[in-house]
Amino acid sequence: MTDHLPVNFLYLGGDKCGSTWIYRILSQHPDVCLSTSKELFYFDRFYDKGADWYARQFKTSPQALRTGEVCHDYLYSERALERIARDLPADARFLVTVRNPVERTLSHYKYLLKIGRTQDPFDKAIHSQPQIVEHSMFGKHIARAASILGHDRVHVVPFEVLKSDPVQFGKAIAAALDIRFVPDLTYSETVLAAQSARAPKMVRLLRDTGWLLRRFGAQRLVGQLKSNQLVQRALFKNDTSRLTARSLAPGLSAQLTNVFAADQDHLHALLAYLPRARI
Repeated sequence: MTDHLPVNFLYLGGDKCGSTWIYRILSQHPDVCLSTSKELFYFDRFYDKGADWYARQFKTSPQALRTGEVCHDYLYSERALERIARDLPADARFLVTVRNPVERTLSHYKYLLKIGRTQDPFDKAIHSQPQIVEHSMFGKHIARAASILGHDRVHVVPFEVLKSDPVQFGKAIAAALDIRFVPDLTYSETVLAAQSARAPKMVRLLRDTGWLLRRFGAQRLVGQLKSNQLVQRALFKNDTSRLTARSLAPGLSAQLTNVFAADQDHLHALLAYLPRARI
């Protein structure tokens, strides 16, 4: 363990499972101190910057019971999980949200369209961009995280609760982190409505530039630009596509269901041994 890291919780993933909502709510919570920008990618991409650099990404907050980062990529990196297990204290807690795998896969595909990473139709993109499907294999990735970090420290919350009852989802997050539930936070405020890029090639260029800026330590600037409403309106427009899980061709829907079936069985068996908030 690295003694001077202030962090005692992390959101590990999955992606497209409510991480922006979680970051926003926890940033309002009086007992939580978050990194100055969402998604530092320290444990997977920027570990070479060192523990002192990582510690500087958190403001000093003596009253905080939980200090941590929301980064949805850590769940998918074995190396990141091993570093987390080595560097964080024994009382650290780790959040994971799970989602219907077909719906998460569609959301991931729409995101790649938004940032200019693919122009393929969905039935081709699931092969040309394999992470679209791979990141929906919750059983596989949570099992590895629990094995490395400890089954008693990985807390799983279903994304569907956020869609149906944001307040209840907030209670589940508070319980998972062992902090009080604060009822007057903005639980019902919607974040990240579906969007599409006005100029996908430009968005991809800007995204690549963002990674370069992060390499030079400008995480906060990148985070500010990503959350700036004027920037978002200039780059994106409301998504008018009607692609949903229900609108998929029956053959493709059945194919995806079969792809995820064994992993979903694995997940459900695994959840019997992991701490879950009672919802």
